Amino acid sequence: MKRILLTTTSLILAAGVASADVTFSGTAEVGYNDHASTAKLNGAGAATALKKGVYSDADLNIAMSAALDNGMSASASFEIDYAGTNQGGALSSSDSVVSFSSDVASVTFGDTKHAAQGAWSAVGSMDKDAFRAADGENVTRVDVALGGMKLSVSEGNDTTGDTDAMTLGLTGTVGSVSFALAHQNANTLLLDSDDNGAASRLATTGVRASTTMGGATVAFGYAKNTTGNSTGVSVSYPMGAITANASYVAESVKTGTTKANWDTGFAYTEGGMTLAANTDESSDWNVDASFALSGGATLFVGADDAGKDTYAGVSYGLGNGATLVASYAKDDNNDDGDDEVGAKAYKNGMTIELTFAF
Repeated sequence: MKRILLTTTSLILAAGVASADVTFSGTAEVGYNDHASTAKLNGAGAATALKKGVYSDADLNIAMSAALDNGMSASASFEIDYAGTNQGGALSSSDSVVSFSSDVASVTFGDTKHAAQGAWSAVGSMDKDAFRAADGENVTRVDVALGGMKLSVSEGNDTTGDTDAMTLGLTGTVGSVSFALAHQNANTLLLDSDDNGAASRLATTGVRASTTMGGATVAFGYAKNTTGNSTGVSVSYPMGAITANASYVAESVKTGTTKANWDTGFAYTEGGMTLAANTDESSDWNVDASFALSGGATLFVGADDAGKDTYAGVSYGLGNGATLVASYAKDDNNDDGDDEVGAKAYKNGMTIELTFAF
């Protein structure tokens, strides 16, 4: 679920020339879903029972910052999570980050992006750019501004506290060309079921450059690890209400046969209607559309996974951060541990949900 902050309560504390700012925000939801199933997290691992009925969830986000006397600033943030399954039990916390920064440099520690992950952006569907994703482990990252460039270096720690996953990121602009360089060493951090697989352990290097030519944004990229390399080009071209995009990636591997990945699609926005459609070399396609209705409601419909997954839903804003959603979704593969479908991440089956943002 996408979490949106609409209202923030601030406490301002002053001490000499320094000041501290503490902000609180949060979301809460309650809903009913009529679908019960057994799914596998990301299509792998042990099956997880998904119960039908009433569910609830809430989180409290706390962010703190202070201006120090020496021109530095300090900040910290974390999230406290509650779910209906731990009613009366212990709460959990996540996304803890602490940082110190000046005009030219910063040091960040916690659940923050690795340097390579923050610098890199794939050019098309590249297979050899699996940079380690920060996913619960502690990361220490140093960022330094160098003229028009930004240099980042990071080091990760696994669940036992052992240092691992050294990464480097460099981004900047020269004239009309934006560039990025990313590198990570071979590492042994534990795999997880979300963003990291075996490929994220490999020594990996990527370079990319992008510019605007004749109104079109063109990007070139190259990534390699110990198993092969990916060479890609992408183009995005706006034409009034329509933006067309396409990419092509040549894949080279050390063993087996070479292949290519390509993607093409368009997005259309006009008045209260949006429409997006995409397809690729495997004939996998998706279509997502939204329509503004009278009275402040919005209708969402779509089909994903080559039409195997479908959804429709209506969202209605009740004011002051409250939203009522009614949806129906069908997940043909039922291979998502959260049982969510489509661009709006609707739950499989029929759902009625009330969400609040504070």
